[in-house]
Amino acid sequence: MDSVDRMIAAWHDSRPGLEVSQLEVVGRLLLCARHLEQALVGALKPLGLSFGDFDVLNTVRRVSAPVNPRELARSSLVTSGAMTARLDRLADAGLIERTADPADRRGVLVSLSSDGERVADEALRVVLCADEEFLAPLDPAQREAVAGLLRSLLRPHERED
Repeated sequence: MDSVDRMIAAWHDSRPGLEVSQLEVVGRLLLCARHLEQALVGALKPLGLSFGDFDVLNTVRRVSAPVNPRELARSSLVTSGAMTARLDRLADAGLIERTADPADRRGVLVSLSSDGERVADEALRVVLCADEEFLAPLDPAQREAVAGLLRSLLRPHERED
């Protein structure tokens, strides 16, 4: 039994007949996400990065071209104010550089500094290791099955841009 099984049993004891079967999936998704997030935060802490910092650095790394802050905010689903705070923190740490956007006099473009590239690569390495450790109980076939089921669950809830 896991904590979700115990929660469901408690509901059956206190409210017989209450339909709580959705907790079989939703409760486990939420708890897995919480445990994984804690593992990722712990893996990034020695690098002095928050999960949000990691997201920004590796989004810029992945596109491998200067990107404007609006695009970064949209890709990470944070407000432009929150993105500005993240970018300020990363710029103060010497991990990103801001340059004027030649296509927009008022705009800036964000790129990684050489230290930012190194930190982004190391951060990605530790995050992938934490991911692997989290998924260790599943064999390759189980991982593929879970990925397919989660894709089916996620697809109808995603915005199309």
